[in-house]
Amino acid sequence: MLKTIVPARLEFKDGVPYSTRYDDIYHSADGGAGQASHVFLQGCGLPAAWADRASFVMLETGFGAGLNFLATWAAWRADPARPARLHFLSVEMHPFQADDLATLHAQWPAFSDLSRELLANWPMLTPGFHRIALDGGQVQLTLMLGDAIDCLPQVQAAVDAFYLDGFAPEHNPDLWQPGVFAELARLARPGAAAATYTVMGTVRQGLSQAGFACEKRAGYGGKRHCLAARFSGESSWVESASPQHVAIIGAGVAGAALAHALAQRGVAVTVLERGKALGAGASGNPVAVFRPMLSRDDNRASRLTRAAFLHNLRAWTALGDSVKWSRCGVLHLPKDEMAAAKQHQALVNAAPPAAFARWVERDEARELANWPVDGAGLFFPSAGWIEPVSLCRAWLDHPAIQLRTNCTVERLHAHASGWQVRAGEGAVWIEADAVVLANARDVMSLVPGQTWPLHTERGQITQLPIGCLPEIQRVIAREGYIAPGALQPLVGATYEHDDDDTASRRDSDLANLARLEAILPGAGRRFDADDVSGRASLRALLPDRLPIVGAVASQAGVYVAAGYASRGVVWAGLLGEALADRMTGQPLPVETELMRIVAPDRFKR
Repeated sequence: MLKTIVPARLEFKDGVPYSTRYDDIYHSADGGAGQASHVFLQGCGLPAAWADRASFVMLETGFGAGLNFLATWAAWRADPARPARLHFLSVEMHPFQADDLATLHAQWPAFSDLSRELLANWPMLTPGFHRIALDGGQVQLTLMLGDAIDCLPQVQAAVDAFYLDGFAPEHNPDLWQPGVFAELARLARPGAAAATYTVMGTVRQGLSQAGFACEKRAGYGGKRHCLAARFSGESSWVESASPQHVAIIGAGVAGAALAHALAQRGVAVTVLERGKALGAGASGNPVAVFRPMLSRDDNRASRLTRAAFLHNLRAWTALGDSVKWSRCGVLHLPKDEMAAAKQHQALVNAAPPAAFARWVERDEARELANWPVDGAGLFFPSAGWIEPVSLCRAWLDHPAIQLRTNCTVERLHAHASGWQVRAGEGAVWIEADAVVLANARDVMSLVPGQTWPLHTERGQITQLPIGCLPEIQRVIAREGYIAPGALQPLVGATYEHDDDDTASRRDSDLANLARLEAILPGAGRRFDADDVSGRASLRALLPDRLPIVGAVASQAGVYVAAGYASRGVVWAGLLGEALADRMTGQPLPVETELMRIVAPDRFKR
């Protein structure tokens, strides 16, 4: 995968959007909207092909100006027989910046409302998959930023229709090579449609060899022909039944995020929480910090965290004002010169948009911190803090979700129609088609045959007196962090191994106050150390510090979402979407190789 995305330049040739890089236009000179309708929608038999479907999946090989997507979205909206959920996956190596897209979309006022919603959710241009929920979540755009030959093998989906709409084969041959056609065949449902504007012999030959039956159609505008195709090869897709009712054990961020994602897909969900209310475990901390991470090699953990972080910026906004959070920015100060050099090099290698991360020298760091901090650092302008309980409450506020508290689960029992979730002495809490274990370290007691190396780590945060550090308006981190919070500042957090005591301890508070002094020299003089208060909880984590998310081996219908360590609020939303998609047979929102690093069976491998 690419490490850096180079945006497209906004150019025109004879009034038509044009790329100097590829020496080609983005759409027909006879009209982009007309081409989208005639060549692509009609070429794939739309809208008739999606009539009365529960979901319909489309894949496009070049997003470009987004015109085909807007035209398809508009056709979906106008169709009373439209599918309940429309997935549109699209690859783009050189996406436009939002302002340039707005300029392009102004040419098509019929799509103005759709364009506004798309641009309001347009992602930062970083490599990888970006899942964008539109139209109340009924339209799911998965924008894959990178080279098609890298992105397509990472897709897990069963595709009903393909738009082949990159620059012309003579200008961008890489997009029309046999490897691309082979990936389309891998993803195609039986009878999947495909459409493109070109009838070049090499394209027809490549599609035919991949299992598509091609047919010339009347072209659009000045073109004599365009191409329609139908997949007649052997499909690798295996249809599976989607659960109608799922029981989730645990109402922390992992369970609440998954419950929301399943409910959005029409699945009834019952969440069983052993505590008296939300926030009994680590998700009950008053404030959690959310931010991405950078690595010099842009490794898979960094990519997953980046994708999840960017997904949250869109998804949390969509949840409304009930979620208490702030994109105040996070200033990360390296612990020493060696760490600073590594972080600076990671930033240089990735060259992300400045809105994602940028390097700040000491004077700017001091200005951002409102404190005479020591040295330069990384600034994440869109990161910040969130109240996890408010997030869980917003996720669970859905008519398809029932939350039941004071429910301690002792064991699972398989029966003919699914699973029984049982309390002690055999009493049945609930029966469901599928069960998800989202109860942190307690997952091991419910699947005793599993050998996941899951362990716990004690963590304590320390709340400072209200009003003691009014100038601190951002999160500042340095082997710990201080977060301003909505009411009072908070310092965290300890990492105490082989310790499962959740009572607040004085020595843990003192360790956090030492962290505060290393971050903000002299801050401890602003308050009496006896006036602080601590809260301890247990993190569930694995040796590679990545969670386990997916199906439990040898127990059909049982899934796990646990081991989120100290990044639960960052990972939970996207991984909840991914697991819900896997359970319901819909396209995954992240790359296959990123799902592999959180697979429950990875330790066996």
